[in-house]
Amino acid sequence: MTTIKVPKALRDKLNVLADEGGRGTTLADVLQQLLEEHHSIRTRQLIAFDTLLQRAQADQEATAKAERAVQRALTFLQRRSGGSAT
Repeated sequence: MTTIKVPKALRDKLNVLADEGGRGTTLADVLQQLLEEHHSIRTRQLIAFDTLLQRAQADQEATAKAERAVQRALTFLQRRSGGSAT
């Protein structure tokens, strides 16, 4: 076990969550739950991104359109800066 320093307002919010968890719920339990929720959300976001990326890569017309848009943007940036944008 170790001690961590947190602002009192944050400590109070964590205590509220511990109280909502019922008798015997510790701040460590609350922090563990918050971390697990964070990892779960992050994993779902990565899976959703990967799914969208796969769909986009499978659509050759959309991929070509995106590549043309990138080239236009690079040309614009190069002209604007008077040099290389890459």
